[in-house]
Amino acid sequence: MDIFFNCQACGQHMVIDEAGAGIVIQCPKCGRDVGVPMAVASNPPPDTGSAKERTTALRWTPPTSPRETPKK
Repeated sequence: MDIFFNCQACGQHMVIDEAGAGIVIQCPKCGRDVGVPMAVASNPPPDTGSAKERTTALRWTPPTSPRETPKK
């Protein structure tokens, strides 16, 4: 499920996968820190056409944990 949200500083529309819930990212438009809201069961905002053109899709990849070495 995707999370739709806006930058509180400049209003940039953003969408990120629910795996990014709770992290802080930089707004691609103004560079300010933006907290990604927690995922809630809701419908995405209505497609207004022009709003879709202003939406930035963010891709977040969770950090990988270091590989554990087998104990001897």
